[in-house]
Amino acid sequence: MKSRIVWIIFNFTFLIFNSFPAQSATLSKLRVGYPSPSAAFYPLFATKEAGLLEKYGFDSDMVYVQGVKLIQVHVSGQLDISTVSSVVYLQASVGGADLIQVASSIDNQIMKLMVHSSIAKPQDLKGKTLAVTGFGSLTDLLLRPALKNWGLEAQKDVKIVQIGRMPDIAIAIAQKTVDGGMVSFPTSVHAEKFNLRTLLDFAEGFESPASTVVVSRRYASANRDVVLRFLKAYIEGTKRLLTDRELGIRALRRYGGVTDRDMLATTHDLFASRYIKKIPKINAKGVENSLSLIAENNPKAKGRKAEEFIDPSFMDELETTGFIKSVWP
Repeated sequence: MKSRIVWIIFNFTFLIFNSFPAQSATLSKLRVGYPSPSAAFYPLFATKEAGLLEKYGFDSDMVYVQGVKLIQVHVSGQLDISTVSSVVYLQASVGGADLIQVASSIDNQIMKLMVHSSIAKPQDLKGKTLAVTGFGSLTDLLLRPALKNWGLEAQKDVKIVQIGRMPDIAIAIAQKTVDGGMVSFPTSVHAEKFNLRTLLDFAEGFESPASTVVVSRRYASANRDVVLRFLKAYIEGTKRLLTDRELGIRALRRYGGVTDRDMLATTHDLFASRYIKKIPKINAKGVENSLSLIAENNPKAKGRKAEEFIDPSFMDELETTGFIKSVWP
């Protein structure tokens, strides 16, 4: 009788132990950074929400570090992988930061220069004040070349001030504290309700990746398998985002700070149908365009080539081995 009880307890313990995923005991830590709760980083949010990082062996920490500070944190060794705009990481890389791009989900900057209704054309900006989130931020890096293309000099013809949060920029324009400012979706939707108008939509007609995956060269070399496994999860996460609307909405609610159901649904449908690529392959032309933008104000970017700052071998390997086809037959 005693031996039978021992046998039952042993088998019960064995079943309980084996009911957990086999990988749970071997999950490796992975620190993944993102600079904004923006839907531009939707594929990462969906990947995490769907549990795909765990599927590929990671105990992952999602680390939110606002704006360009993310680059400083990554370069200091506190992050393993980051998702960030090409303009932001390239601004650091041309200066010597050890960062390269291994994937790209969105090939356009989802940013608008919105202004008070009294401003009808770029020339009307002379003598006016425009707001960015911060000097050196993506909003600032995009605005200055645009002004230059219109024959306007920043801080001489047009004053630039930093306000911080994009919703605060929209409010400041509506209250005529400033004449215009840089905002992205979904703030731009709310700004339209204030009767603000779009003077320039950066997503139209100009490729410059808004959402890329970056790592350091040193990390990529020493941890190639880790990067490949992350990209496998990321590719599957992108598919889940594009094919599972409810999963996508949950992901943006959790990481995007949006609670309104209608806005969540609108955001998902817009990004899934217009902006996010099925397969996050690197867009070399977009990288070149980003370098050209940076070169307008940073001489270190002049004459630099896209291939200096990208490593397409990871996505190429996932394609040649058949992994991408297995996800998107």
